[in-house]
Amino acid sequence: MPQKRGGTASGLLNSFRQTSGALAVALFGTLLSGPGGTFSLPGMRVGLLAVAALLLATTALARLLLPRG
Repeated sequence: MPQKRGGTASGLLNSFRQTSGALAVALFGTLLSGPGGTFSLPGMRVGLLAVAALLLATTALARLLLPRG
């Protein structure tokens, strides 16, 4: 990437990080709330399993795609 476009790329990356963080909070908040809008233990289990699956997938992709050494 040309050095003069580094600021634009940095801003875009930070915007994506902020947006995905907000969406994750909204998604897991929805999973945790039950039908009546109160805390739900089954929702907590689903949320934790989803987070664990995403963590494993991200770890596998990082090991495959990032250079070693």
